[in-house]
Amino acid sequence: MDDRLARLEGSLASLTQRFRELEARLAALESASGRSSTAPGEAATVGAVPDTSTPPIIATTLDSTAVLAVLGRTLLVLGGAFFLRALTDSGTLRPALGVGLGLVYALTWMLLADRAGRSGRVLSAGFHGIAFVLIALPLVVEATSRFHLLNPTWSAAALLGLATLALSVAARRRALALAWVTTLGALLAAVGLAFLTGRIAPYAVVLVALGGIALWFGYVLDWFLLRWPAALAADLAVLTLGVRSVTEGVSDTPAAALFVQILFLSTYLGSIAARTLFLNRDVVPFEVIQSVATIAIGLGGAAHVTRASGAGGAALGVAALVLGVGCYAVAVAFVERRQGRRNNFYFYTSAALVFTLVGCGLLVGRGPLALAWVAFALVAMLAGRWSGRVTFHAHGAIYATAAAIASGLVLNEAHGLGLPVKAALEPSGVRLAVLAACGAGVLLLAPGRRWQPGNALQRLPRLVLLVIAVGGIVGVIAAAATPVVIRLAGDEVGPGAMATVRTALLVVATLLLAWAARSRHFVEGAWLVYPLLVLTGIKFVLHDLRVSRPVTLFLAFALYGTALILAPRLRRRAMPKRSEPGP
Repeated sequence: MDDRLARLEGSLASLTQRFRELEARLAALESASGRSSTAPGEAATVGAVPDTSTPPIIATTLDSTAVLAVLGRTLLVLGGAFFLRALTDSGTLRPALGVGLGLVYALTWMLLADRAGRSGRVLSAGFHGIAFVLIALPLVVEATSRFHLLNPTWSAAALLGLATLALSVAARRRALALAWVTTLGALLAAVGLAFLTGRIAPYAVVLVALGGIALWFGYVLDWFLLRWPAALAADLAVLTLGVRSVTEGVSDTPAAALFVQILFLSTYLGSIAARTLFLNRDVVPFEVIQSVATIAIGLGGAAHVTRASGAGGAALGVAALVLGVGCYAVAVAFVERRQGRRNNFYFYTSAALVFTLVGCGLLVGRGPLALAWVAFALVAMLAGRWSGRVTFHAHGAIYATAAAIASGLVLNEAHGLGLPVKAALEPSGVRLAVLAACGAGVLLLAPGRRWQPGNALQRLPRLVLLVIAVGGIVGVIAAAATPVVIRLAGDEVGPGAMATVRTALLVVATLLLAWAARSRHFVEGAWLVYPLLVLTGIKFVLHDLRVSRPVTLFLAFALYGTALILAPRLRRRAMPKRSEPGP
């Protein structure tokens, strides 16, 4: 045994001596190529200031001899790593000792890469760093999956620490190639370990952290492309974790999933907020896309986990609601008044809308939820009326639509517009409150001194509220009249009579809208005339003709014919008084 160890020590000493000789030869080659880069007829400028900027890792022009020499040395470095691996596999070194020596061996080359980058030997620095990545990251994978020396938590910490070390050297030396190799290698290692260990949460933390680092590399160093693969990997990991954590028999708990989702939200939204608010920059397409993905995956996933697990829903709802109100405050008080950046205003108000909708959905039940959204709708429409901001008008229409869906008014509306939908017949105070709010919104969004819409798109929020109000009124009246008509007409004639009543209500609504559109402040009414005529005709063919008797069909034909004659004429008379074109 002593002879065997002696031979091993001799082999290591010989290998170390050869590495030193190759280092000396490569230094001589690099210095020689540096001296020959100046043409014989050129002279150095006296008093020239030396370039102190750190050169990139991969130069634009490279000497082939130096490249081959550095490549050969890198292969020798990797050979040394495999030599340690062979000693560990043979049992000469214990697995813990072999892994420890391998990490020390890898860290040595990262230190040499940093030193070479500082001294300007960019080629050596690049290959030293890549050698570190190729040795250290696979070593963590094997230490976890093969030798079982590290549990998932510690292996994730080791992976993140080694990747952070390499990325810090890449940032200091402006080593874009090293940053790419490190990021992609760490992403692959984290995904592989998640599959091998069956644990996603620890490695999702690694992917989220790498995504945040890559995001700031784009902000500070202008390495824009690096953030895309990192963000994609983080998105997929957090999405998978949110779905998997509520499945029975898995090791990832809902609490761990919530932690990762909150970290995910904080990392991306916090970084984007820091750049747009403190650095006073406009949002870029990546930030918009990733913010949508972050809110959908992070906040939506957290809501899914809390509902499935039955814990933490109230706290998450309060946090989301606070974030929503905070985003509105930031958009109005800071972005609009101090920065004056339109894109940032849209970004923060959109985020506020999503946070507020989700927060209310997590905090209150179905009935109170509709009333809460009605309150937000009225506040948004009042803010739009006061400021003249189309954004707040749109938010008011979205809140009102959400309230109509939550209260069930949307079913009455569809029924009233002639669609084959069964609506609730019993009266509801919540539905009436939503209907009243939509009617109030139609009045609030009318043109005024501060608010003068310039095109059809700016009138779209009012059009949405008008559709909900008209359909809701017709639907509520039809629902209230149904039992009375059926009782008076009997079971045989009743369905046909009720179909005629619905047709009459649609005709009256169409004619009133066409007449009201004569005012230049109500051009949205004219836009609904022809759609209502089409809906009434479809309902007449598909429903009235099927269930009605001759006497009720006579009335239905007369009503619909009257609408076809009068409504276009009333609308045409309104057209010259309108300054805005229709949609």
